[in-house]
Amino acid sequence: MSEIAEINPDTEAHVERARVLRVELQALIDRDGLSVRTVAEQSNIGYSTLNSWLNDSYPGRTDNVNTKVETWLKAQSSRERLKRSVAKAPDFLELPSAETFMTVFEFCQAGPDMGLITGGAGIGKTTACEQYQKRSPNVWVTTCVTTMTSPSSVLNRVRLDIELAEGRARDLEEDIVRRLRGTGGLLIVDEAQHLRKEGIDTLRMLHDRAKIGVVFVGNESLRKRIEGMSRDADFAMIFSRVGMRKKRDRPITRDIAMLLDAWGVNDRQCRETLRWIALQPGALRQMNKVLSYARMLARGDGRDAETMRDIESAWKELTSGELPARAV
Repeated sequence: MSEIAEINPDTEAHVERARVLRVELQALIDRDGLSVRTVAEQSNIGYSTLNSWLNDSYPGRTDNVNTKVETWLKAQSSRERLKRSVAKAPDFLELPSAETFMTVFEFCQAGPDMGLITGGAGIGKTTACEQYQKRSPNVWVTTCVTTMTSPSSVLNRVRLDIELAEGRARDLEEDIVRRLRGTGGLLIVDEAQHLRKEGIDTLRMLHDRAKIGVVFVGNESLRKRIEGMSRDADFAMIFSRVGMRKKRDRPITRDIAMLLDAWGVNDRQCRETLRWIALQPGALRQMNKVLSYARMLARGDGRDAETMRDIESAWKELTSGELPARAV
């Protein structure tokens, strides 16, 4: 008996605990539509082990599995509580800056033409790209990364975004042009500052051959690169193709006011401080993060609205620094 107990030391308490945990875990799996494999990966339990444990047929040590399942369930509960307490930014708003960006998209798709939108981080460029794609047919958004260093890598990214089946590499350009021609579509190229001149020229070629609109979206370095092409004989045709150009370095006052109204921020001092935050690097995105954290702190204290103390604490936690005196 002692040898058997050493091999499998489960007690009645372990068996009963496993029964309770099975019910709890299965209920969570059913409620959230989780797969057993997902839970196994997140809880560091082998899939076959967890599956047999759930079916009450695991021959090994139940207490070990119990411990891991219980740890995962507690972590999941903590995440859910945090998720409920975190305030989310309002859904997409037709801010003045967003309306400006939408005008560029509409103009270039109707043309078709090429456009350029540049500005600082956090002013809503990417959100506007996504919203225009949702509301308009035949709009594709390609997000550039630093590894897109050659024309072929750019074309491959476009192929994926327009959901074109993979074909022969030498026919890729022709396949893309054939797919896009006649659609009256728009290709929005986000984070385009990561492209080299050859990549930008590749997308200009798609505009010319497929007769679709193309809008480049990125930061100030993108604007300088494209404007600099006017002095480069090999790429001057790109600069001349860009019809509508909009630059927005920082959010304007109406952007900030409308967003604060949507959040329901009424306290004058809080609004002034959040306005200052919105005018710093990170712009509206940073303001939303600070406000979300501040409201979470308020809710944790049983309050519906944040105070200046919450905003100062949120700023300190997110930036590891004190809120400057001029912002208070």
